[in-house]
Order: sequence, then C-alpha cells, then structure tokens
Amino acid sequence: MDRRKFLKCSTMGTSALVVTGCNSGALQVQQGGKPPLEVSLFAPWDAPEILKLYDPAVLPAAAILASNPHNTQPWTMAFDERSFHIDADTERHLGAFDPFQREMWIGLGCAIANAEIAGATAGLRTGRPRVSQLGRNGAGRVTLALEKMEAIQHPLAPFIHERRTNRAPFLDRPVQSDALKRVSEMVGSIRGASYTTFDRDSDQGQAFAQGTLEATRAITLDHSMSSDAHVWFRNNAREVAEHRDGVSIPTAGLAPAISFLGQIFPVTDKQKSGEYWLASTKRQVASTAGFGIIKVKNPYDRNQQIAAGRLWQRLHLALTSQGIAAQPMNQLPEIVDRDRKLGEVRGWSEKLRTISGVTGKATLAFRFGYPTRKVPHSARRPVDWVLPIS
Repeated sequence: MDRRKFLKCSTMGTSALVVTGCNSGALQVQQGGKPPLEVSLFAPWDAPEILKLYDPAVLPAAAILASNPHNTQPWTMAFDERSFHIDADTERHLGAFDPFQREMWIGLGCAIANAEIAGATAGLRTGRPRVSQLGRNGAGRVTLALEKMEAIQHPLAPFIHERRTNRAPFLDRPVQSDALKRVSEMVGSIRGASYTTFDRDSDQGQAFAQGTLEATRAITLDHSMSSDAHVWFRNNAREVAEHRDGVSIPTAGLAPAISFLGQIFPVTDKQKSGEYWLASTKRQVASTAGFGIIKVKNPYDRNQQIAAGRLWQRLHLALTSQGIAAQPMNQLPEIVDRDRKLGEVRGWSEKLRTISGVTGKATLAFRFGYPTRKVPHSARRPVDWVLPIS
C-alpha cells in the first residue's frame, strides 16, 4: 500500500488498526514529529517561560512561535536593549502561492504580536511597529522600540505555548456567542485590521465552504502553485528534524496511530499531496462551527499586512484561551493573488468579495470550533538559527 491509499483508507476509521513493534514511547515521539535521538527538537516552545525579567531575548523566543504561512518561518531577527527587529527572509516564502509576499508579511505581523505580548510580561514596553527598508522582492524590516516598565501579566501570554494550528475535525456544535464575546474583548482593537465571524450553516458560511473547496481544487491543478507548496511538506520525522519547518503528517490532524504509520510509507508526490489536501479540506469545512475573515483596506500594503498578522495572532491566542481550535483556510485569498499576478480574471476576486462583504478586503480566512483531539506543535527553528551570526 502506498501513502496515497493509506491516507484514503485512514479516513474510514482506526478501530481495526493494530500497531506492532512500537512501544508507546516511540509512538509518542513520532506523533510529535520528533526523531528518537533528538528529544529537544520542540524545546523552543518552552523557552519564553524560562527567560528572566527585562531580558529582551524573550521577544525573539516568543516571536518564533507565531503563526505563519505553511510554517515557512519567513524571518530573521535581531535585538539589543533598546530595540527588536524582524527582517523578511525572502528565500522562505511560498513562491506562486504568495506572489506578492502578502502572507509572508502577515506572518511577520503574527511574530510581532507574540513579541509585544511576551515583552509586556517581561517588563518591556514595545513601541508601535515601524516598517522600513522595503524592497521590490518583498524584503523589509519591522522594528519595535523597547523600554523598561513594570511587568504585567498579559492575558494572552499564557497561551503562546498552548496555541497551535488544528487541522483535525471539530465537534459538530456551535461556539456560544458569550465565548466569542470574551474572545473579542481579549483581542481588543488593532488599527488597520478587523475581523468578522459567521456560522458554518449560514448562507455566508455555505458560500465560504463551497468557494474554499473550489479554490483548493484550482490550486491543485495549477502546476506552479502545487509545486511551490509541496516544497514545504515534510514527509517524516527525519525531514522535520533536519528542517524544523514546513507542514508534516503529525500536524495534519490525523489520529496518532494513523500519523505514525503514515510516515512509514513511500514519499508522496505533489499530485497525491494535492489530492489528499482537497479531501482533507472537504472534511474540514464540513466539521467546524464557523468561519472567519480578517479584512484590511489594502491587502498589499505592508503596514496593513502587519496589522492583519497582529490581529490574527491575538485572535488565535484568545480562541485558544476559551478552548476553541482554529485553522487558517486561505485558499480564496491565495487564488485571488494568483489571478492578480497572472493578469487573469476568473471570478475569484468577485467570489471572495461577495462572501466577505463590501467593507474592507479579505486578506486572511480561517475556521474555528471545539476540537475533537489535541494535535502536536509544529517544529520550530530555535532562536540561534534566526539570529545574525556573530
């Protein structure tokens, strides 16, 4: 059986599955994406909690744990006592998937949000993010000025470690309005970006689900997009350990035993990966409480991309605080970017505008709901991999 057939069969259930030759410890190691000889692979997730008061190193330690497109981690960082910098690493973007580096810069905004939150808890006030050194190829820098202050326990700080993208099915029940109200209060306002949510079974939700499936199918048929996305797929624990980035089977939302065995079969090619992604998307849009969209005035403005990322990170942390899982589902904005790059008019922009409304323009979409299972963290490059070489 090849991996394609295995993943298809795995959706039918796991009651008859028997794992032999593996003790529970080995299974846990593989489900976490860790190779047996490197138990500290996911240590970056614990680092922000052990740093000292007023230590600016807490900012990059938290920033590297932020949400970002396809876990490409498109950043390098630097800091001193007075400032923290994040530079766009243009070699770590999604190519045809993100031709204007829009999602890359949203990821930088997510990292900035984590740094702001962790900084407050460590007694470091951060100034307003300042974007500079812009280049045509997407290069640029985001800077936070630092100043010592009385440390405060930011309400979102405890959830930096807990947050993760959950691609598993969600429970078939709505999220109560009072929980969403608490989320909104925790998020607060971010200048330049706003968000809206809607139920899965609403007309807007059904249109979003159908549009996302159609966009996913179109992406899988686009040679350049599917190729550039496949570059970031890590097939097994060894590849995860080597790169410490990308999307892997353990983070795909599968049951632990299925995830373990899925890494044993031969490497999946881009066509088979695309077919599985489409099938997975069908399950995801069907098993969720609702969807959401983050909107800005101009999706291609760097400052507004940073604002969208800061908002998404805070929103994801706030959802986590309420026991609500979330997953970006950005296929529609991505295919809109593809049309814009190619100069084509295939109706994607109009479809997205109809779903999101006339106020603002959609730049990030997501689903949310109560999780059916816990999922492991994605691998992260440690801080010393993203700092300048001294």
